Amino acid sequence: MAIVKKTILLTFLLLVISASNAIADRQSDFLKELQTRSQSIKSISSDFTQQSHITLFAEVMEAKGKFCFARPNNLRWEYTAPFVSGFLLKGQKGLKWDGASKESTQFNTETSPEMAIISEQILAWTTMDIPWLQSLYSIKVTNYSPAVMELTPKSSKTKHFLNLIRIFFAPDETHLESIELHEPSGDYTKIIFSNVLLNQKLDQDIFLKE
Repeated sequence: MAIVKKTILLTFLLLVISASNAIADRQSDFLKELQTRSQSIKSISSDFTQQSHITLFAEVMEAKGKFCFARPNNLRWEYTAPFVSGFLLKGQKGLKWDGASKESTQFNTETSPEMAIISEQILAWTTMDIPWLQSLYSIKVTNYSPAVMELTPKSSKTKHFLNLIRIFFAPDETHLESIELHEPSGDYTKIIFSNVLLNQKLDQDIFLKE
């Protein structure tokens, strides 16, 4: 009887291990396909709506803006309502502005850690730089159709202000449909992308001036 129990237990463990390996293999294959597919995207332009869900407020705070990206590392992110602010990046050099002060400030990602982090994060989501993301986050694909991916920070410092990023992909998996950034407090920000245009020719002046 003891031998039978051990055999059943061993069989069960082997099935669990086999299932775990199959899940890991499927996720690994999916991430590789995702990165390969994203490499065909040379440019993106879209509108976005940013919704801030803050526990202290009953209403969701909402802002709207525009986003442009062109390979290899040209980026423009700006809010257009209810306030005006944003930044653009071309290589390591950038420009940020605030509509309230009507002043623009130049920056360099080598000397501005804050802007380096912000731009790196947006570029990583946009280009699906999986190795870079895996170096900073534990990645779990929670759904494959439509694709949903969860990123948990590895750094204890990052966990103080961010405990989860949830990414929702468009049905064809070529770009993000929305992204959620969850804080330990329970507050979270959701960014929803709309009017997305892929591989359209973008005026390079977009990345040179406000």
